[in-house]
Parts: sequence; structure tokens; C-alpha cells
Amino acid sequence: MNAWLGRAKKIADLFPKFLDEFEQLILQNEIVIARTQNVGKLSPELAINAGITGPMLRACGVNYDIRKVDGYGFIRGSISDSLGDHGDTYDRLMMRALEMRESVEILKQALAQVQPGPVMNPKVKIRAFRPPVGEAYGRIEGPKGELGFYLISDGGPNPYRYRVRPPSFINLTVLEDLCLGHTVADVMVILGSVDIVMGEVDR
Repeated sequence: MNAWLGRAKKIADLFPKFLDEFEQLILQNEIVIARTQNVGKLSPELAINAGITGPMLRACGVNYDIRKVDGYGFIRGSISDSLGDHGDTYDRLMMRALEMRESVEILKQALAQVQPGPVMNPKVKIRAFRPPVGEAYGRIEGPKGELGFYLISDGGPNPYRYRVRPPSFINLTVLEDLCLGHTVADVMVILGSVDIVMGEVDR
């Protein structure tokens, strides 16, 4: 465990240098800027109405972050309030670059709070776990947006019914709106900026 923590801390310390190079090579590249600015604009109104969350929503200028709204137990520092101005492909790229830096800071906070000892509490029994009858919804701020799990329990060891809210699938619903008026070549750039996971969409 200690060896793993040491490697994780080393990555967290070295990763910002990689991000400096990434931003210089990609985000300041004239071709990238020309191909992404004013391409695939998403308005705040459409984003909210479509249920868009995460970096894609904040790229539109909407200040909504589940990590701040719900509060995460181990996050003690403040989450960045960085927002996009235009909601275009370049803003979505910028938001994800900023999210990588934010993730490193969150990782450093979490690693600093890890206490020595076993990974799992031996007193906690996972087998024969029977949640009380009722409904529950839990969510996290994933890299693509809100990843939610809705469960219904009948008191048994398995869920009576459950539903997953996949952010990739939700975010993909506005693809047509983003592509209208653009070239076929722009479609690939716009799709990349939506940043979907096909397994999450196709399940």
C-alpha cells in the first residue's frame, strides 16, 4: 500500500509539468484554435434543457459542479470556478485541460489524508447485505458529467430495479444541434469535444 501511495504521489507531482507542455503544444496551436473556435457552439439554455453536466456544461458558462453542490468528504480545498465564455469546441477543450489540473489538486488532497492501516475494515460485512425497502439515488461528478445510480430495494440482497444515468449518452443527445451549419470535417472535431465513451452509450 505504501509503495502504491508513493507512486501515486510521484505522478501527482510530475503531471503538472506534462500539462504545461500539453497546453503549449495543443491549446496554443494556431491550427487547433482555427478549427475549434466558434465551432459547435452550445448555448447555456440548450445545455440545461438537455440535462448536460460536467465540463461540457461549464464550457457554456453555467457554474454547476456536483462536487460543490453535494460536497465530497475528502475535498477540503475549493473547486475552481473556471467557466467558458462561448460554449464552443475550444471552450470544451479548455475546460478539460483545466479539469486535469483540478484533478491533480484533488488527488493531492486525498493522498494527504490517507491514514496508515488496512484498506478495508474487517468489521464491515459485504455478503448478505440487505438494504431496507425503498428508493435511492446516488451520483458523482465523473469526467464526462453526472454519473448517477437509481436503485429500488424490496429488502432482498439484489436490487428490485436499478437504472444508470450515463453522462456520455446524455451529452450525445445535443450532437445534431452542435453540428448544424458546419462542414462534415467539423463533425469529427465536434464529436471529439463531446468526449463520449461508446460502451456507456451503446449499453
